[in-house]
Parts: sequence; C-alpha cells; structure tokens
Amino acid sequence: MQTNDPRQPLIKFTVLANVKPIPGFVKRISTADVARGEVNGAFHIWPTARPVTTVEPGERLSLALRVRPLTPDAGNVKLGPTAPDTWKLRHEANGDYWLDIQVGPSTETSTQVVPLVVESGAGHSREMRVRLMVNVPAENLVVTPKDLDFGDVALENVRGTMKRLGLRKIVGSLHIKAVTTTLPFLKLEQATMVEGSNYLIRITIDQTKPLKPGAYDGMVIIETDEGRRVEVPVKLKLVR
Repeated sequence: MQTNDPRQPLIKFTVLANVKPIPGFVKRISTADVARGEVNGAFHIWPTARPVTTVEPGERLSLALRVRPLTPDAGNVKLGPTAPDTWKLRHEANGDYWLDIQVGPSTETSTQVVPLVVESGAGHSREMRVRLMVNVPAENLVVTPKDLDFGDVALENVRGTMKRLGLRKIVGSLHIKAVTTTLPFLKLEQATMVEGSNYLIRITIDQTKPLKPGAYDGMVIIETDEGRRVEVPVKLKLVR
C-alpha cells in the first residue's frame, strides 16, 4: 500500500490462508457452484442446496452440504421431521453445520425435497429446503454402434477399410481387459479417449491373413474389469 507519508511511503501486508482441497464428492454433484454456493436467508449452503448426482444402479454414494450461518444471530438448524434416516445433520465447533446425505442403492431416478428447520429467538422458525435429484441411467455402458456392417469389400481394396467402435461408461470407472474377435482376419486396435470411461476400437482387415471371397458373420468381444462381456455383431462380404 502506498501512502503520502514520506517517512513511510510503502506499507506491506502479509496474508496467510489455509486452502483446503475440494472434497472428492463435489465432483459427483453436477449442479455444484464451488465458487459461490447458495445463500438462503442468513445461511450459506455450499456447494448447492439443489444437488443433482448420477449413480450406477445399486451404487451407494456419500454427499455432504455445508450450512454456514452468515450472522451470529442466524439461529439454530435442525432436520425437519420428514427427513430420511439416511440424512444426518452435525454441528461443528466453528459454528458450521454439515448435512450428510447417503445416496442409494437406487434403481431408478428420484427426487427428494427435505426441509431444514431454522429456529430463532422468541419461538420463531422457518424452513430451508434441500432438493436432491438422483439420476440412474437405464443404460450405463454405451456401445456405439451396436452392430458393424462392412458391406461389400473388394479383396484388392481391403487396405482402406476401417470401422470404429466406441465403448463409454456414463458414470463410474471402466477399463478394458481384452478385445477379441471370432473372425481371425480382423485386426483390432484399442485407443483410450478418456482414461477410465471412454474407449475407441479401430477394426481393419489384416491383409497378412488368408482372405477368401464370401459372406462372413462374427463378433467383436469386449471384456471389462467389472466382469462384463459385450458382444458386437460384425457382418461383411469379401468380393473379387
């Protein structure tokens, strides 16, 4: 800071801060506003009072929302009478409240609206509502396309023939253990688009293998680290 005092033209300040990492569960809340959170009356709810999350069918997930009073006389917070048993409210020594939410296991998309009761002096109270939406995708493992048709492929032109197969997991982690085919003249190359969730398989015709004219039906088989086995039908016809 610069001053007009010639004896002390410059004043320096030292700022100390303890910056904590963002909890891992915040990544699972698609509506999280990490920078601003949400204000409701005399309270600040972080990262949002309207969390939306996506889970795998049968998955269990733990979330937490911080409820911080903005003034000393903001009042006391407690769970409303309709709150599920899986929701817990704890009061920290620094005055913050944490709302712990246990999600799942779920098999279908659902929405819960749970009130928090704020009790102030003279017997007055009001409600703050937390709205939780849980998305459960009907198809969590997506294969595109669902079948491969090369059509007619001339034997003298197999070099430029290629098909692409995508495998993507919407939520959760996925790794490919093995990719095989029942057609020995197909060559498979795996590429990682997003580690743990999105993969691409390039399928070409191996010219070093014996190739004969004819119609062929087979499978590309993908095995994952979850024990899943995905089979994609393949059709092609080799012609002269």
